[in-house]
Amino acid sequence: MSQVTTLQVEAVVAGRKRAGAPEHPLAVALSAGPTSLRHLIEAVVRAEVQAFVARAADERLVRVLTEEQLVEGLAAGAVRSGGREVAAEVDPDSAVHTALEAQRDGLFQTMVDDAPVDDLDEVIEIRDGTRVMFLRLVPLVGG
Repeated sequence: MSQVTTLQVEAVVAGRKRAGAPEHPLAVALSAGPTSLRHLIEAVVRAEVQAFVARAADERLVRVLTEEQLVEGLAAGAVRSGGREVAAEVDPDSAVHTALEAQRDGLFQTMVDDAPVDDLDEVIEIRDGTRVMFLRLVPLVGG
């Protein structure tokens, strides 16, 4: 069974400040040490899907909000107290396949500790705290 390594993961869409996901810690089912980019992407996608499913389950519960939570929600532009149904289920295998295909097709640039990694079979070193950024590349119109 794999060990767990906690990475710092970020998703960025070039030219869009609010798109993507800010850097956050993510526990992935990989041992620290050498691994391929393919295995890294698979582990990150599976962990993100698992986190999404957990958040969706939490959103189904209705919560009583504190005054502070109400103020924070109003400041953010949305007060959420739960009780929402999630529209779509996510198939982890399909999500992994889509992510690997996007990497292969050059739709993403993957950076590991600020170094670009392009080849899915390239071996990289990971450890607790390794920074992984997925940069979605946006084609220029007419170029």
